[in-house]
Amino acid sequence: MSGENDLQEILKREDVAVISDKVSSREELIESLMRYLKLSRANRRYSDYYSVKLYGCNVANMFLTMSYRFKFESPIPVNETFLISEPDLYYNKKAFDEGRINLCFVIGYSGSGKSVLTKEYSGDGIEKVSLDDIVCVKSHYTLEELRESGELLYSFFTGPGKKYYITREERDLFADHGEVFVRFINFACEYAKSHTGKKFILEGIWTYLFFEDPSEFENYAVFIKGTSLVRSKFRRVMREAENDVSEALERLLDFGVYAADTTLRDVNVDKWRKYFEKKPETVIKFEDNYFTNLAEKVMNETNNINECFVRGDADGIRNIMKRVEKSKKMDIPEKAILTEECRRALADLG
Repeated sequence: MSGENDLQEILKREDVAVISDKVSSREELIESLMRYLKLSRANRRYSDYYSVKLYGCNVANMFLTMSYRFKFESPIPVNETFLISEPDLYYNKKAFDEGRINLCFVIGYSGSGKSVLTKEYSGDGIEKVSLDDIVCVKSHYTLEELRESGELLYSFFTGPGKKYYITREERDLFADHGEVFVRFINFACEYAKSHTGKKFILEGIWTYLFFEDPSEFENYAVFIKGTSLVRSKFRRVMREAENDVSEALERLLDFGVYAADTTLRDVNVDKWRKYFEKKPETVIKFEDNYFTNLAEKVMNETNNINECFVRGDADGIRNIMKRVEKSKKMDIPEKAILTEECRRALADLG
């Protein structure tokens, strides 16, 4: 399928939403994506199928591709980290792995893959804290639940951070929103020094948003995800759309505010990256890694599944699932993802 006539016919359909390469503004681009997210999962399959046929990529990748077109139309300062992914940086990873350092900061945008990066660290001797969770924490955790989640959080919110143990309703909208992050991070540094028998991982972008001088953290491990803001945010929106489209749309509408706040402070991102990437203790890993390759292979096979779905070929989907299960080249995560995708496609066929 190709040509202007085919494109126009597809764009007229109410059950299909693709992003055209003729999108002329950011507003039109967002509107096209919102139409796609509002579709049923079955109709998203049709949309992805036609998008691949017309443009060689699914709707998600088309959104990211077209985002570059409007890079210089943004009313807020935009630099490379906003749109273009960079390598991941692992500073003092060896020292952290060997236990010579017991506090690690994992920094990156929401959806950049911070949790995937730290999957290798688990067990009773590891305490992980998502810095996103410390805002209005009383709305999400009782003190007992905080204690169960980890002594670091509990010690802070029952000690020097007691005044920050508040609900969303109690939060002063005009207060310094960064204060709780600064206080908690400083507390965590001191806490880790006095609890050398455990390792602590703090995940979140807030560290380099509120600490301008990266040299303050040279005695700790610092892992910096290079995934761009646009790609990170879009991953999160697509992930949430699988479960709750309204929540995904709300996240998307909030993106402009989040992007403005983040990019205004993005000079810190560049400062941190330049500081740590020159350190001999830093390992640099490019995005072309296992997870990137896995995503590409999964996407290619998903396109085949969607093609069978559009043809109403249930047997074709079952054959793909059998081939996946028998494959000796695919690893367990790839098989699990594709098997589940086949099951969903069969369910969508009804």
